[in-house]
This record gives sequence, structure tokens and C-alpha cells, in this order.
Amino acid sequence: MQKDVFGGLTVRDILPSEPLGCKLLLHYALGDAASALAGSGCTAAAVLDQDGQLVGLLTENDVMRAYFEGASPDHRLADWFVSGLARAPTHVLRQKLTVRPTDALVVVAEHMVTNALTGDCACHHVLVEGDDGKILAILSAFDMAQAICRSDRWDNPLLQGAQNKRAKGDGDEQPQTSKTLRTASTAVQDIMKPRESVFTCPPLSTMKDVLKVLLLTRQNSALVVDEEGIYGIVTPRDAVRAFADGVPGSMCIADWLRRLESGVTNRLIASTASIEEAAALMTARKLQHLVVVPPGGIQALGIVSALDLVVGSQSCKQVLCETPIWEGPTLGELLVQQPHLTAICSKTTTLGEAAQSLLTTGRTSAAVALSPFRLLTENDIMRAYADGWPRESSAEHWLLSQESPRAMLPQHLLVPPSVPLTEAASLMLGVAVSAWGDPCHHLVVKGVQGVAGGWQGVFSALDIARGLCTLGSELEVAKTGADLATVSMFMKPLWDVPTCRTTDSIQHALASLVNGRQNAVLVMDENGAYQGLITPRCALHAMAEAVPRDRSVAEHVARDWLRGSGGSGGEGFKREVFPESRLLDAASIMAARSLHHLVVVDRQESGTEPSQPVGVLSALDVARGVASMRCRCPFASLGWLWWCRGPSSCSLWSA
Repeated sequence: MQKDVFGGLTVRDILPSEPLGCKLLLHYALGDAASALAGSGCTAAAVLDQDGQLVGLLTENDVMRAYFEGASPDHRLADWFVSGLARAPTHVLRQKLTVRPTDALVVVAEHMVTNALTGDCACHHVLVEGDDGKILAILSAFDMAQAICRSDRWDNPLLQGAQNKRAKGDGDEQPQTSKTLRTASTAVQDIMKPRESVFTCPPLSTMKDVLKVLLLTRQNSALVVDEEGIYGIVTPRDAVRAFADGVPGSMCIADWLRRLESGVTNRLIASTASIEEAAALMTARKLQHLVVVPPGGIQALGIVSALDLVVGSQSCKQVLCETPIWEGPTLGELLVQQPHLTAICSKTTTLGEAAQSLLTTGRTSAAVALSPFRLLTENDIMRAYADGWPRESSAEHWLLSQESPRAMLPQHLLVPPSVPLTEAASLMLGVAVSAWGDPCHHLVVKGVQGVAGGWQGVFSALDIARGLCTLGSELEVAKTGADLATVSMFMKPLWDVPTCRTTDSIQHALASLVNGRQNAVLVMDENGAYQGLITPRCALHAMAEAVPRDRSVAEHVARDWLRGSGGSGGEGFKREVFPESRLLDAASIMAARSLHHLVVVDRQESGTEPSQPVGVLSALDVARGVASMRCRCPFASLGWLWWCRGPSSCSLWSA
């Protein structure tokens, strides 16, 4: 039989006397809504339209997200709920967040845990709906925690006869339930978030920096830690107060903490305390997060929240799934947004026709109707041109003539549509350093049904850049790690980029790319001045236009091939960026202009001398940037500080 730590209580037993508690109207401003939440002490408010109909819940996490996104306090709730960022709009309420008054609290706890495991909605709250469809109340994880320490729950015969477990914290007695506890209860240390899952911020972090930690890690608390230890904690409640008070996101978090009346010492709970005692302490002090310390100790072991108590109330121990910090949209979502992500040609299509098709569609590969499935890429066209293949040769003939396994599509390049953008970037980089040698610029997205040979589209390295540009909010950008990345972090420096002379032939320049396994070569004149960039895209032009292979590069510097990459290109189509430019801005240029390579130039202060190249940034470099962000955590956990700095870094700052 499932253990019921709620003593058989039902939702009706803990319904508040005032229905819905805090209520807001759809035309209210976010700043006023935040003030109402902060003043009421509620963690969520019902939002009603002009007819009094419920349209959603506004939670503390909604306010925190709006704060992070830079929303104005004057931003209307109506606009927030149509933005797609609200965590509990009407359809989510009905599908996932509704319970009945007759439901047992243990069932509601299971409901909350299920929502917490999926992580896609307001898992800290449920809506209580009567049999007549009338909304009776909003129930929060904090309400559930309060129910755990209610005296009347001990009348349940399942809880009779167990031994009382008591614990002390830092010398003070923990608040007790109103009757002697009679359960061999779960200890706080068994359900807390351990040090490794508790993230920290240095005191010089801004308010927005801390909100980023909370939102990306999907945690509702972060500790502020310096060399002397812990002296602060930030939760969504703090974000609500700060937003309501008009605190700028640029404010130093240490300055904000100095304004607060109480610190971390008000939140201590012994690791051996029961979840009932933790619930009692939360109830007595109206706190949703406690810092767990050893009995009589001052070193933080972890954090326990009201939701952790709900999770710990389940008979079978549930562990909230750790979500990768970096993820971004899935390939399937991006393919839906951009259905043009595939070019197709028949096996009889000539290399010249295929080159023209890729130029017309702006793609870097075409699916060839062969069995097994094959891709003809712009690098294939470049190799064919450099090797002297006639433009009238068929795509089938070219592909079948290649003995190298690169002509075949390896199985690990077939990916499901559920693969996140960051993982796609990692896959491309994984192949690029594999035994295959050649960089991988393409992933084939499988069909939804998984039918043999079925596929949705081809995803290229340039589509990584396009994917970054589709992100509609600051948090989505932050999830990919692109918000702090600069071009200088991922560009190829000048000494790693091959060069050619304007007097070299087109074939020689392209052959240097093939032999060097590179996709860009800088064109320099006889004086060493930068003139342009040769890429596989130039090979498409050469093959499509039947350009003689012995023609010099100089004859094409002035043509549209180089897309303003040199001084002779059009002013409206430059492809230069600076080393300090944001990687996201570089990706935007690539996506808007279908450019696979940008020339990185130094910034000339005088403005009279031409900028000189210092490197090249490719679409694959953008993918490398996204992939590397996925492989590291940008936030220091309490466990990491313990390991690097020693136990003192996890001690209370004022102790």
C-alpha cells in the first residue's frame, strides 16, 4: 500500500476560506501584478478576463521570466498570455493542472511530480475545479507542505505506532507539529537537492545573471557565494519583489541582498530532520526553500524546497530529471519553420544542373534519388571541378565513382527530428574529427514514422546559424549559450586559413581547398592586400557556368561570386565581422545572406585605412561554438566549490 504522509487528507480539507486568493484582471500591467503577488504572499494568481472567466495563472516564475526577458512593468498581462511564454495558459490548466476537491492529497502530489518530471508547465500549482466547473482555489506546493504538518492528518490509522524522529539544527529546536510525530518519516537529507545540484553566483553578479541561472537550470533557488562562504539565497519570490519595486536587472545582487531583512540563517534545517519538521519550519516562517546543514553544523549540504517535500511524499522515490542546460529547438521544429531545407535532384541530373539548383535554392546539398539514399554536396561539386569532371556528367556517375566512404551516407548522420539544435552541432563536430577526416556539414533528419528510407529533410551547418536566428526570446538564446559567445572565440585565425594569389587559376584555388580539407581560401593580390574569399560556393558558379579551369582568380574577384567579400564587392553585401562581434550577430548575417563564411577583420580606428583580415568564421565554426557550449556548464555548483575551494566555501558567511 502506498504510504500517505498526508494522513488521508483530501483537497477539500485544505481549501482556503477565500476562493482563488489573489485575482488579477487581464488588462493589468505586469508590474501591478507582481506587486499584488508580493503583497498577498501567494505564489500564483488567477487571471480573469472582463467577463470574469479564468484565462490562466500568473506564477512567480512567470514574473521572473518576464523580468529576465526585459519586459516593462507596464507590459499587459493580455500580451504576456499571447506571447507563448506563459507557463499556465488556459489550455495547460485544463490538460495538466486541474484537480477535484475529492482527490486525495497523495494523488495531487503524484500529479505535481508528474508535471515536474516533464518540466513544461507550472508544476508547483494545480487548479481546484468543482463538479459544476467552477474554479474553487489554486493549490501550491507550499500548501501541500503545510498539509504535511497538520495535526489532524495523524488520525489516519496508517500512521499510528511509528516512532517519533526528532532532530536539531544549529542549536535551536526545529518547529514541531502540534501533536507528537508518530511516523518513521523520510529525512530531509534523502530528498534534498545535494550540493552538486545547487547552483551558485558570485556577489558581483547582476540580478539578471542570477535569473539566468534559475531559468536555465530550472531551479527555484540559487546561493550567492564568495571566498568567505554563503551569505545569500535568491528565489523567484525575490525576483517578484525586485520587479515590483522597479529594480533594474543590472543591479548587483550583493547590493540587493543587503536590502533584505533576513538572511540564510533564517532558513536552516538539519539534514536528519524529518520532512514533517521541514514542512513545519516552512509553514512557521513562510519560506519555500531551506538550506540543509549537518546537525549543529554550518556547512551547507544542499537545498530542500516545498516541491521537494511533495516529491519526497511519494512511496517510490522520484528523482526530478536533470535537463541539459544547453538545448535549443529541435531539428523537427526548425524543419517545420523552414520547409525549404532540402533540394532534390534525379540520378540523371548533371553536375552542372545540380550546381545551378544549389545556387538557386541556396542549399549546400541535394538529395539524389538513388538506393541507398545519397547526398550530393557542394563539396562534391568542388571536388569534381578540381578533378576535371565535365559539367555534363551525371550526379549518379559521380557518386558511384567515389570509392571513399564519404560518398555514402553514414548511419550516425541519420538523426531523429527530436534532436536538439545543440546536439546536432555536436554530431557535426563529432564526425568532423572522426576517421572520415572531412568536415561534416549535413545531417539527414529521419521521417516521423521511422519508415526505412523515410526522411524529413537535410540539415546543414548553415541551418545551425539559421536556427539560432529563430530563437524568439532571451532565454531561448541563453539555452544555446550564444548570448555570451563572440566571434573571436570560434573563428579560424589568419595563420590557419590558406591563401591564394589573384594570378592563380580557379582550378588551383579550389584544388587547394580539396587537398587541404578546407572550405575557404583568402585571395591576396601581389602586394599582399586582401581581395576576396574563395569557397565551395565559387565551385558551384564555376561548374554551373562552365568556367574554364585555367581562368585566373583575378578575373572573378570583381564578379558576384565573392559577394562583397573584398573591396570590389557591393557595399550592401559585405561579409565582414569584427572579432568582438557577437556570435549571434554573425549567425544573423549568415542566415540573412545565405553566407557560409564571413571574413573577420580588425577594427581600424582611423577609418581611412582598409580593414585587414584576421581570420575566417564559417557556419561549421558557429556549430562548433554551439556544440562546445553544450559540453560545459557555465555555472558553479556548490559541490564544485566544495571540491575546488574546500569546505569553508560552503559555510555560512556570517557564522
